[in-house]
Amino acid sequence: MTLRYGAVLTSLRSLRGDPTTTDVAATAAAVAYRERPARRGEILPLADLYVPAGANGASVVLVHGGGFVIGSRTMKPMRYLVAQLTAAKIAVCAIDYRMIFRGGRLDEAIDDVRDAFSFWSARAPGYGLDPRRIHIAGLSAGGTLAMLAAARIDGVAGVVGCFGLYDVAHLHGPATLLPRMLFGTADRAAWTARAPQAAAQPIAPTLLLHGTDDGLVPVDQARRLAARREAHGLPTRLVIYDGAPHGFFNYPLPVAATAARDMIDHVTR
Repeated sequence: MTLRYGAVLTSLRSLRGDPTTTDVAATAAAVAYRERPARRGEILPLADLYVPAGANGASVVLVHGGGFVIGSRTMKPMRYLVAQLTAAKIAVCAIDYRMIFRGGRLDEAIDDVRDAFSFWSARAPGYGLDPRRIHIAGLSAGGTLAMLAAARIDGVAGVVGCFGLYDVAHLHGPATLLPRMLFGTADRAAWTARAPQAAAQPIAPTLLLHGTDDGLVPVDQARRLAARREAHGLPTRLVIYDGAPHGFFNYPLPVAATAARDMIDHVTR
């Protein structure tokens, strides 16, 4: 399967406008999760923290998507999930990370997710939260980072990958510019080895959410990743939504609420 470029434009357009839920005010906004100062042009290591009244002790480090080149902790699908998670009494640490052209490639982005997790693990008890119940959830490119970072972190309670890019073998032609920049090499074998499908796996329980009408990341990627994890005895649940597009949290569709509920169930289990 090749990349459907019309799906790229549709996905970008879907990021415009307000989320279908009311925005939630941050408990603490623009908090630095790493002390090292950013270099000129780098994305700052910032997080917005959301701790609902009566929080149940569980929390999520939430990692945005955007193809490793755009996006932020305040983008539309992030705000939607913050509202859904906090309504379920789950705290959220929504983060920014270094992207291509703005201070980082894959390794820098992974390091940022790891640093944010360490920061939140230390900070969460001060809000009455359980540091043993911190999950990492990522959307699209953030799903890639969630899988790769969680495999390098001790103490992750669980992982959620939402329409994540888990392999790059389907990319051809101009679309190969992304992995060339992301991995810093033109070697396709290196791309494959470092992508979540072939890389070391998180041992934490993992939930994979994907739609059958995803024109950016074929749903088969989620199926193959789930099969690999299951073959190694790693706790995995795959949920596929019939007819759902890439970035389904961007749309006022029933699948958005259903997927948010599936994420909440995974985090509170």
